[in-house]
Amino acid sequence: MDPFFATLMELLLFFVIFPVTFKAMMAVDLAKHFHKGAVWQIQIITIFLSLALSYLVTRTFAWLIDLSTGLIN
Repeated sequence: MDPFFATLMELLLFFVIFPVTFKAMMAVDLAKHFHKGAVWQIQIITIFLSLALSYLVTRTFAWLIDLSTGLIN
């Protein structure tokens, strides 16, 4: 697979997956692990966890796509 196309596909996939993971992270109650009134800390942790989870899911999908195209070719 062309490296430029693979990178572009991975970038687009990341921006599709990030809102899904962010919405899923909003359903997790992180407030019970923080002090009362630590709103901005909870928001930062939610954003960072969403970014990390999006990266891992994107890399997994990219690896699976690369693996399947390698098997076909």
